[in-house]
Amino acid sequence: MDSLQPMCVDSSPNEDQNDLAGRARNGCGDAYTELAQRYFPRLIQLVLPRIRGSHMDAEDIAQESLARAFQNLDHFDPRYRFSTWLYTIAIRIAADHNRGRRRRMSLLEAHRTLIELSQTVGNSSTAECESRENAQSVWRTAHAVLPEAYYTAMWLRFAEDLSVEEIAIVMRKTKVGVRVTLHRARVKLLKELNKQEAILPADQPRRSV
Repeated sequence: MDSLQPMCVDSSPNEDQNDLAGRARNGCGDAYTELAQRYFPRLIQLVLPRIRGSHMDAEDIAQESLARAFQNLDHFDPRYRFSTWLYTIAIRIAADHNRGRRRRMSLLEAHRTLIELSQTVGNSSTAECESRENAQSVWRTAHAVLPEAYYTAMWLRFAEDLSVEEIAIVMRKTKVGVRVTLHRARVKLLKELNKQEAILPADQPRRSV
């Protein structure tokens, strides 16, 4: 008697994305094709506004995203939607693409952003610091005092310039959850920076944050 093989029938356009991913993981070529046809144009629309490049660059990123997802289907967690996992892969590839073409945001620019944000949480000091060393110090402090999720959200927002919606996809949070995380991270970081300012010797120049 022939050994049993995974059944592979023609994919329906309305078939659940996770069911398709499961059949693709079992080697169904039709499922691969349906997923690729369904998500290739969506991936292009997702990454095109986020990259400095042509439509062809966006197509390359979409193709690479699908290829990487298909190569790693064994690691896909079906508790989540396949599209969320795929879009996370695409956003990371797009970010890598951007880093290869230019610096997204310098540490100094990120530091200036933190200065502007400090005004929204009641910090009375508004003078900007032009020192790159101070900018690097802010991120070192952030890495030291913030929980991993807080630091990740801050870095994605201000160093990688991702939107709240994009961060929600990458971190698997709701947009409200991302906003709460960013707010708490800012408050905690600014509190720590103010604490450091308070203990500086009187003759030492104080950092503006």
